[in-house]
Amino acid sequence: MRRAALLALVAALALACQGCLVVALHPVYDPDSIAFEPSLVGAWTSDEDNLTVTFDRAEWHSYHLTLDDGGKITRLSARLTRLADDVLLLDLTPVDGTDVPELTLPVHMIFRLTVAPDALTIATLNYDRFYAMAKSAGSGPGLTVDGRQNAVITAATPELRAWLAAHANDEGIFAAPTTLKRRVSPPM
Repeated sequence: MRRAALLALVAALALACQGCLVVALHPVYDPDSIAFEPSLVGAWTSDEDNLTVTFDRAEWHSYHLTLDDGGKITRLSARLTRLADDVLLLDLTPVDGTDVPELTLPVHMIFRLTVAPDALTIATLNYDRFYAMAKSAGSGPGLTVDGRQNAVITAATPELRAWLAAHANDEGIFAAPTTLKRRVSPPM
């Protein structure tokens, strides 16, 4: 199960959009809620796979995220936001400033984070829960299902933030977390 969660993280981080993802049309952050955690900067690795996630400081309190999956490199932009003292969310999008092909929407993926000195815990929105809410029509933050069976959150940022603030600690809103460990460079 842990390997499946890690593979789901890799797929989500890569924005592969092959189905079974939860994506949002609008960001989960607004200009007043962007947070920056200096302790997030650095490289984080998985004990189970050849995966390294590196956070570099970028402009406007954002991060450049590089995902190295055994030599396959994916680069994304990331922003943190706080909903409450205990809820830290990461919003991932294609790299800022890159051209997105016509008729393509750059979507947002939302993760819950817990940052400790030597461990980073990441949990994506739970696909099964959001898919079920989208199919039941009426519950959730403006949900629909696209042609690839992704659960798509259509709520604008204020409504999305309010909904997540009210439900972030509900059981099943986030999938089982994956833990990455801080990579320590060997001494020279």
